[in-house]
Amino acid sequence: MVVFLFFVVVVVWLVVAGGAAGRKLKRQLSLETNGVRGRALVLSSSFLTTGTTLNGVRYEQRTMTLDIDLPGRAPYVTSGQFLVPRGLVEPVPGASLDVAVDPSNPSSLSILGPGGFSGPWIRVGVPAPY
Repeated sequence: MVVFLFFVVVVVWLVVAGGAAGRKLKRQLSLETNGVRGRALVLSSSFLTTGTTLNGVRYEQRTMTLDIDLPGRAPYVTSGQFLVPRGLVEPVPGASLDVAVDPSNPSSLSILGPGGFSGPWIRVGVPAPY
């Protein structure tokens, strides 16, 4: 009976965790293709990261404060936990990043790569102009 109960708890946990990862992946891919392209300047970045893999792509989840600059909009500062493509960029303070921002929620963004270098090899097109 205890083994069965343990099995049920593990299965429920896997279903819930898998659903959350699926939603995170869907949001990430949606922002990469439909978000407003811009630049971010890293103002602060935590050295503590959590590794995660979404659809075979490795990311680090990192707490950062970013100064966001979007074409035709006033710059703004946002803080939060963001997924950073592992091995593509090191988000240290002062680094420039290409980002895609949700037009309806400016604090929701996807980091595409290093500023000025995020080309078609990461499925999102040419870099945003300065």
